[in-house]
Amino acid sequence: MKRFYFLITFFVIFIHTNASAQTDSVQSYVVRAIDLMKAKSVNKHRINWDSLYTDSRKKAAKLHTIRETYPLIKNILGALKDAHSNFFPPEMVKDYTLGYRATGQEFPVIEAKITENGMAYISLPGFACYHFAEWDEFVNTFYKKIEELNAQKPKGWILDLRENGGGMFYPMLAALSPMLDKQNAIGTVDAEGQYAFFEFDRDGNLFEGKQKVHHFNIKKVPQRITKPIIVMVSKKTSSSGEFSTIAFAGQKNVRIIGQNTMGLTSGNQEYKLSDGAFLVLTTGNIVDRNKKEYDEVGKGFSPQVQLKDLSDAEYMKTANDLLLKK
Repeated sequence: MKRFYFLITFFVIFIHTNASAQTDSVQSYVVRAIDLMKAKSVNKHRINWDSLYTDSRKKAAKLHTIRETYPLIKNILGALKDAHSNFFPPEMVKDYTLGYRATGQEFPVIEAKITENGMAYISLPGFACYHFAEWDEFVNTFYKKIEELNAQKPKGWILDLRENGGGMFYPMLAALSPMLDKQNAIGTVDAEGQYAFFEFDRDGNLFEGKQKVHHFNIKKVPQRITKPIIVMVSKKTSSSGEFSTIAFAGQKNVRIIGQNTMGLTSGNQEYKLSDGAFLVLTTGNIVDRNKKEYDEVGKGFSPQVQLKDLSDAEYMKTANDLLLKK
C-alpha cells in the first residue's frame, strides 16, 4: 500500500497501471478468502459458489483498499450460515496473539474450593488468547488447583462451566484431561464425513486425529479423577465451553445439570490472510465419543438434569444432592 502511493507521487505515467494492479490485489484478497471458504467450510456443499464468486468480484471491483473489503468478507461469511465463522482484522489478531497481560486484560480466574458438604468445586472459565505461554499457565494452574483439592479427599467433584463463553479449546481440553475417563471423548466431523478425535497425552502433546497440533509445557499432570462429577452449564456456556461439556457426554461417572447451552457446537480454524487478518472458518461439527453430531445451530447441548431455578443456590443444592446419592 505505501509502496503504491510512492509510485503515484513520482511516476504519474504509471497511475492507470498501478490502479489496475491495486484493484486486482483487492479482488485477489477477496477471492483468496472465498477460496478458503470453498475448500474448508463445513457447509461448502450448500453454497452456489459460481454465483458467490461472480457477485463478490463485482463488489470488490468498486473497492480501493484491502481494508475496505472487510465488511464484504463478513457478509460473505454470513452466506455460510454456520453462525460461528468470523473475520478478525490485523489489530485484533495482534492483541489476540499478545495475550491477556500484554494487552492489559485480567487473566482468567479459576475458582476452586471444598464445599461445606465435602465436594471439590472448580470452575473452568473461557480462555480467549493465542499466547502459548499463557496457555501453559492456564493449564498448569488448573492442575495445581486439582491437586490441592484432591489432597482434601473430596467425596465428589463439581465442574462449573456456566460462565465459559468459549475461546481456545486446546488449553481447555488439556486442563480437563484428568477429569475425562478416556481419550477420543470428543472430535469433529467435516463436510466430507471424516472424523478427527482429540487425544492429549501425559507428555503434553495434543493430537487432532493423527496430526499433532500442539505441545504444552506441563509441570505435572494430576492422576485421573474417578469419583462422581457434576458438570454445571447454562445458556452462557458457548463454543469451546460447549465442546468441554460434550467431552463428558456418555461418561459414566458424570451428570450434567443446568439449561441448554448456547448452540455454537462447531469447530473453527484460523487462516491468516496476506495483511495479517484472520479468517476464522467453521470446518466441522462437534461429535461426542459415540459420534453423535451436534450440528443444529442454536440448539446447544441438553443437560441430563434441567433446572428451572438458575440461582447459584439451586445449582449447588442440586449438584450436592446428586453427588450425595452416589
